[in-house]
Amino acid sequence: MKEVVFDFSGKNFVVVGASSGMGRQVATELIESGANVLIVARNMKRLEEVKALASERVHIACLDVVSSSHEEWDKAFADFAAKVGKLNGGVYTAGITGCTPLKAYDENLAKSMMDISVAGGVKFMQHATRKKYADAGASYVIFSSVAAYEGPKGILFYAAAKGAVHSAVRVMSKEISHRGQRVNSVSPGWIQTEMTTTYLDSVGVDKEEIHTGPLGVGTPQDVSGMVLFLLSNRAKWITGQDFVIDGGYLNAR
Repeated sequence: MKEVVFDFSGKNFVVVGASSGMGRQVATELIESGANVLIVARNMKRLEEVKALASERVHIACLDVVSSSHEEWDKAFADFAAKVGKLNGGVYTAGITGCTPLKAYDENLAKSMMDISVAGGVKFMQHATRKKYADAGASYVIFSSVAAYEGPKGILFYAAAKGAVHSAVRVMSKEISHRGQRVNSVSPGWIQTEMTTTYLDSVGVDKEEIHTGPLGVGTPQDVSGMVLFLLSNRAKWITGQDFVIDGGYLNAR
């Protein structure tokens, strides 16, 4: 049983990267809390699985955070706003990982990491914060990573991209504050998701071999509570900050 329950009845949110992992968990909990949710990802089949949780309150936009045009993003937000009203906030979870050591990395992979985590997040915020789509006081959360603090060997561009998210959030928080809008980031540690499993498989490391914090490997549910809090009006005086949720990982380094 959850000790803290959020009530977002009548509120409207968008979740980018909602087809799997952290995005799916956040979208699911927002739906359970009574919100209307626009779920965005590239995989239509998985989006439809999320929509099945509460079909009357879930709306789908099949978009690519990098290649989809500004016009396509505008249409998705305009359609959602026309049906349920203006946004009360949004969450951007899109990202990819992989090995990019200094002396040997795939340039296309490195570029994709920067494009998805940083450029994609900025494009999302450009549209999601517009006056015609979003209410004053809307709250946004963008996913970063503890890699931005630690700088582990071998993932140069992933760490750099997540560090850029921190800087972007600080700047954007100032530029949207005139309407009472706010934006923060969260930096999870080792979370058991499809993305982290794929990464460990690609580098040939067993999950039992990775260094974790005192509380071990986390789950999406260990992070989603902070995200919902930041979206809520209990966090209305918090903006431009990053929140580390890592089970003590950085503290144990």
